[in-house]
Amino acid sequence: MSKLDRVALLFGIILTLLGIILLVNAAAAYFWPLFLLSLGFLFEFGMLGKGAGRLVPAGILIVIGTVLLVCSIFGYDKMAYLWPSFIFAPGFGLLQVYFVNRSRNVLKVSMVLITLSGIFFVATFFRIGWARVTFGVLLIMIGVTILIKGVRRKSE
Repeated sequence: MSKLDRVALLFGIILTLLGIILLVNAAAAYFWPLFLLSLGFLFEFGMLGKGAGRLVPAGILIVIGTVLLVCSIFGYDKMAYLWPSFIFAPGFGLLQVYFVNRSRNVLKVSMVLITLSGIFFVATFFRIGWARVTFGVLLIMIGVTILIKGVRRKSE
């Protein structure tokens, strides 16, 4: 059985099961999250896409599908706390690519996105009023550091 046949078979099974769920109406609210998770795992295990690049959409779909599934189970009001996951999702996908390719640039971008989402998670979960000030000071420090390094490079 060719890889394309296996993908078609697996995708057909997933769609059939999701259709049965919709018809039975046992868990119709879980349809879209499960669909996104299924697509994510198809990318993850190489049944859709080739190379390390497939891991970015895999990571994004798995994280977003998980967030939507949590919201389907516990209520979409939880999105007020889970919105930083949308920043985390591409960072997670890029982190997976880093583990395959070991590219330092991919790791840097991934860590920036994951760190930003972590900061926003902390600020959101604990409703820290000073988080904006702390984040602003952090951004100023990073910006000044980049400027100083740029000036030093020009003078050399």
